[in-house]
Amino acid sequence: MYSRQAYRHLKRLFWLFPGLVILLALLMSSILGAHTAQAASLHVDMMVLNGEINPASLHSLTSAIDTASGDGAQALVIEIDTPGGDIDSMKAMTQAELASKVPIIAYVSPVGGRAASAGAFVTLAAHIAAMAPTTRIGASSPVTSTGGDIDQTLKSKIENDLIAAITGFQTRYGRNTQLAASMVTDAKSYDDTTAVKDNIVDIGGADAATLGVLLNTVNNRQVKLNSGRVVTLQTAGADIQTVQASIFDSFYGLLLDPNISFLLFIVAMIGIYLEISHPGVILPGVAGAIALLLFLFSVGSLTPNWTGLGLMVLAFALLVLDVRLPTHGVLTIGAVISLIAGTLIFFNSGGPYNGPMVNPAVVYIMGGVVGLIGLFLVSFVVRAQHMPVNTGVEGMIGTKVVALTQLHPEGRVNYNGEDWAAVLDAPATSADVGSELRIVAVEGLRLHVQPVWMQKLIDDTHPVTTLE
Repeated sequence: MYSRQAYRHLKRLFWLFPGLVILLALLMSSILGAHTAQAASLHVDMMVLNGEINPASLHSLTSAIDTASGDGAQALVIEIDTPGGDIDSMKAMTQAELASKVPIIAYVSPVGGRAASAGAFVTLAAHIAAMAPTTRIGASSPVTSTGGDIDQTLKSKIENDLIAAITGFQTRYGRNTQLAASMVTDAKSYDDTTAVKDNIVDIGGADAATLGVLLNTVNNRQVKLNSGRVVTLQTAGADIQTVQASIFDSFYGLLLDPNISFLLFIVAMIGIYLEISHPGVILPGVAGAIALLLFLFSVGSLTPNWTGLGLMVLAFALLVLDVRLPTHGVLTIGAVISLIAGTLIFFNSGGPYNGPMVNPAVVYIMGGVVGLIGLFLVSFVVRAQHMPVNTGVEGMIGTKVVALTQLHPEGRVNYNGEDWAAVLDAPATSADVGSELRIVAVEGLRLHVQPVWMQKLIDDTHPVTTLE
């Protein structure tokens, strides 16, 4: 049954809940109303792609396309300045562009920017490809994560697939196919002047000096969508609405950084390790479990070498064993070596186009931190094993007590503020009130004691025992 006070609190919450629902409804209606008002005006949506092409940027692009399709935008502008990224994300991005229900304008910008590697494919898959002055596009040959050549047979397969894709884009939009294919076969790269002159892209130079100028240039241009519908762009003087990356996209992009992913594994390993070595602390275990789940989520989008993960897990196992076995730190040293080697293998020896690698300096530093923590805990355990027992029955032996009553030979004593029954062991036969005594044995809830001054004699003639 609830108390009267608890009932009043529940009643208040009962009345508060409808109020919260009404407030949320008002907020949603105001947001939707604002969104509708924006959609009614002449505008284009714009997203910025200025980082690695990866699953996070893929999610941002698809979200932006959905937004532009739903809010009545004349077009979606993708402002591109990227070094490239992984092939799988790039393929999914180009597929989303080709199937878009709203015209897409890829704009390589700002001045000095580039659409390199996979970025060139994202640019050329758009209905209109434009380049700001002094920008460049190309250098799209497949390479390993370290920038080196890959196996010739695998390279041929990847190249042929990429050539077919880029040729398909250019043919669909009536652009130069041969020079675009050279980006893949010969790692060719073109500046904006060459790209426009040779019909690799649609617009460049002064006609794309700024986004406003570009929108005036493409005004009244017709675009044929994948559905077959022909759209005439009305972009002159249109408002530009930036589609911001969501919190999820930003967080997801952060998790895809191998250095962040590795640090999550370290937090998981240390947290769970501390919880195992000191059960009941709770907080390290909870933090470690959360970090482990985030780590597994992040590596699911990477192309790692799973042998390295085996070595990283082995490092954790060695740390745990070192606090259980009398190895005195040897296994911890092995754990550090296994962690460093496994991490470098796991993150830095994946397949082609697998994006950025983990910084070796971060690996070495964190390996040292893990080693220091492991050695500290091992030394703590070793010291604890050599300390005298001060808990339980064993910890009571040898402790001083004070007589509360006269012992003749039985009586009452004060042990740690508690009143205990006690009996004097031979050869002592009596002890006065207030006498200092020492516990020599424990029998159930009764203490066997001797005067402190007789302890040496007891130690010499009667070994300390525990009675049960």
